[in-house]
Amino acid sequence: MTNTFKKLNLVFSTPIPVYEIADFARINADIIEEIRVRREKEQGMVRSNRVGWHSDLDFFARKEPAHRELAQKIMQCLADATQRVADKDKLANLRLECDGWVNVNPKGGYNVPHDHPGAFWSAAYYIQVPEPANGGMAGAIEFIDHRSAPPGQGLVQSPYMRSLHAMRPTPGTLVVFPSTLKHWVHPNDADEDRITIAINAKVAVDPEKMRQAQLDAAHESVRQVPGLSEGAEADASAAPADNAGRKAKKPAKTKA
Repeated sequence: MTNTFKKLNLVFSTPIPVYEIADFARINADIIEEIRVRREKEQGMVRSNRVGWHSDLDFFARKEPAHRELAQKIMQCLADATQRVADKDKLANLRLECDGWVNVNPKGGYNVPHDHPGAFWSAAYYIQVPEPANGGMAGAIEFIDHRSAPPGQGLVQSPYMRSLHAMRPTPGTLVVFPSTLKHWVHPNDADEDRITIAINAKVAVDPEKMRQAQLDAAHESVRQVPGLSEGAEADASAAPADNAGRKAKKPAKTKA
């Protein structure tokens, strides 16, 4: 008698949605020039970057045309990614709040292993990705599973149980991943700069939608009062008396 295979369950998987930004060649050419101007004026900061330039965390607030256009396209992709992994009914009163920064890795530049605490999604958009001068992993982003690979994985080499996953996306690519996923960038060995945008997206309650939902719920509760027609109030003289002989109060109005 032959054993019967039933199903391969892939649990605790890590979603990594990947997008290509529309008209990326034009946008990238424009934003490279905008970044050049910024680097002449802004000192930048040091975070996970080594031997490179890291802008302030203000990408989504910038006024430069290419910055603004790319920011809008990235937010559209992040919203789409969220809808693909979540129950759409849960998203009605939520919004994504994004921040981002420019990373420029010259020859020898890299980013040490890190994650992005406090966000839901993190992402990287690729503007300029030089080919490795000597092949190998130069300039690649590599994701690190916080779980150790099981003993024997080095022999079996199962794609489902590996603890490292490297990618070298092409220009115009947006790679989205959970912010808890550790990652790093291999040193750039080319003479050309490696230029990317890093993004964090937090989930927040949309105050306007929540207020409207509360108002809608309040109106609905008034409409469901038996005997009360929509837009009209019961006559006070017709209101029933309570146990103390006092007439009941009119229903209170709900302001829209």
